[in-house]
Amino acid sequence: MKTRRQAIQTALAAAAVPLAVAQEHQHEAPLVELKATKKVAKFFSADEMKTLSRLVDLIIPRTDTPGAADASVHFIIDGNSRARAKLGADFRRGIASLNGDARKKDGKAFVDLSEPEQVAMLTAFSKEEGTSRAAFFKLLKDATVDGYYSTKEGLQQELGWNANTFLKEFPGCTHPEHQV
Repeated sequence: MKTRRQAIQTALAAAAVPLAVAQEHQHEAPLVELKATKKVAKFFSADEMKTLSRLVDLIIPRTDTPGAADASVHFIIDGNSRARAKLGADFRRGIASLNGDARKKDGKAFVDLSEPEQVAMLTAFSKEEGTSRAAFFKLLKDATVDGYYSTKEGLQQELGWNANTFLKEFPGCTHPEHQV
């Protein structure tokens, strides 16, 4: 009969074998390549998502790093809007109002306007104070910035942040209008 010490050593060795075998194959290429899943809106309609995608892209456009639409920020906003009814209602109302204003002006939906016309509309909204359009623009801008800088594209590719490194300082945004 084995001693207690031998029984424990045998049990530990038996438990370690499957872990060692699994670890041996951990770094090999997968046998089946997973295909990227198509993202589907959970709250907004297809037309609302098209508008929202264009809006986030105007706020953080693609440069030498991916833009907000590239980072799927519109899907982050969609998910948050689904989870928070008031937020979803505010976005839905803002998008409808934006499209209404665009149609009054040119008879087209916002996404069908030229880029300079789209930028002019958003610039006008950003300069208003106390209006529902100004509130929508602030909501949109805040959600876009928060969403973008929570993604790999925003944190790592644009800001160069890597959680595995020590930074002596992290200056954040250097634009004077964002300094408090």
